[in-house]
Amino acid sequence: MRCWIALHTSITTEPAQAAWDSAAVQRAVACIALGLTPRVALLDEAVLLEVSGSLRLFGGLVRLMQLLERRLLDFFESNKAVALIQRAQGATSLIALGRLRMKIESSESEPPAALRQRVADLPMHTLSAARPHLGVLERIGCRSWDDLLRLPRDGVARRFGAELLAALDRARGSVPDNYDWQVLPEQFEEKLELDTLVSHGQSLMAGAERLLLHLQAWLLGRQSGLSALRLTWHLDQRRFQSDDVPPTGELEIRTAQPAQDLRHVARLIAEHLAQQKLPAPVHSLSLQSLVTERLADAAAATASLLMAERKQGDSALELVERLSARLGAANVQAWQAAADHRPERMQRWVNAQSAIQSIAGGARLIRAGGLKGLKNPVSGETRADALYPTWLLPEPLKLQVLRDSPLYQGTLVRLAGPQRLEASGWLMSGEANDVAEGARGKPPAMRDYFIYRSPLAGLLWIYSERLALDRLQAGQRRAWYLHGFFA
Repeated sequence: MRCWIALHTSITTEPAQAAWDSAAVQRAVACIALGLTPRVALLDEAVLLEVSGSLRLFGGLVRLMQLLERRLLDFFESNKAVALIQRAQGATSLIALGRLRMKIESSESEPPAALRQRVADLPMHTLSAARPHLGVLERIGCRSWDDLLRLPRDGVARRFGAELLAALDRARGSVPDNYDWQVLPEQFEEKLELDTLVSHGQSLMAGAERLLLHLQAWLLGRQSGLSALRLTWHLDQRRFQSDDVPPTGELEIRTAQPAQDLRHVARLIAEHLAQQKLPAPVHSLSLQSLVTERLADAAAATASLLMAERKQGDSALELVERLSARLGAANVQAWQAAADHRPERMQRWVNAQSAIQSIAGGARLIRAGGLKGLKNPVSGETRADALYPTWLLPEPLKLQVLRDSPLYQGTLVRLAGPQRLEASGWLMSGEANDVAEGARGKPPAMRDYFIYRSPLAGLLWIYSERLALDRLQAGQRRAWYLHGFFA
């Protein structure tokens, strides 16, 4: 037994947006529905779903429809639109469509007439094939599907054509439905012709938002998240000021985490377009998905009985990406750990956007189980870096020495040490050039670190340079340096 659902979605926006025409709404509903059933078709003003193969997977028709309506409402709400979803069920697609049309026509104060009538009593105007002949059918007394079925088939075929009888046979289930099922492409790529020529980069955002709506619906149907896209604008070649100008310009947007809600991506595009200077007017836009990631938990998502914590504002990753788009990637930096034993070289300042992308990629690898075989490097023993101070000086401060003991704002009391550090085999990129030229005369670091207490400055992190044997025999004293403070 087949189970057909007919959907109709109407949109109200304030103010009205050109992106929400009936064709765009119908297409978005079809894309989202493809995430729940592979059999989705477009017929007139409705979206038809054959869901008999998906009922067991989602726990019945009621739960399946609740999940679909929740996804549709979330999609339109995230794009600042209010959606009114109406649906009807039937054993065939035309029965579901006829009931849907009766439901739309009925007033809200009265129960839908389609629920009080038999299928044979549905009015003739709810059958698409009968609409061109409604005047004649009304005059001969055919006001319902059953009235037409009572007439001789040969006479109906000669007077109204074979299409009307074929539609009735499909509605009764005598002839199987044959639709061109909607199929989502493996990669999203769409081009939009702008209504007018656009001369400013910021004005391209209106067309980009319309393309992003289609992209988000495609992602929901594919149950995937977007990590990178390319926006291309096509210039009017008749307005070129120079022959060296390429016919198109493009912009690539990459995010650290895959997302289905593209509001953050839209803000990134707006930041970049505000800085674009167009050499000629633009007549069309193209949007293409570059990197997408399958979201395995999209189909298994369920509503929680507990009140979920509401997220306030953007995440740290989104903030860094927006600042990088506005100020430039080189002007937003973050520190990153480096493979070096020397405290002053254990971290370095790098591009913040690339740093968070590597961190997010490692987190996804851990969630996927790619790092299960790695052992935790932290053991129960006391680690040497537990003695590292809270604050390091930009440059070690050389201290005065009294009887081979350092001085800093008075005499000091030794609390712990030495912590020996020898980084003779670790070379940074700049030091490698010095070694090649023979400029390095000693190892990069041979130090003994101590913790001292100062009555005025608190806990200090001080090290002394270890001297070679020949320098000790010559009577040279080792130097002491203040390297950091403990909070």
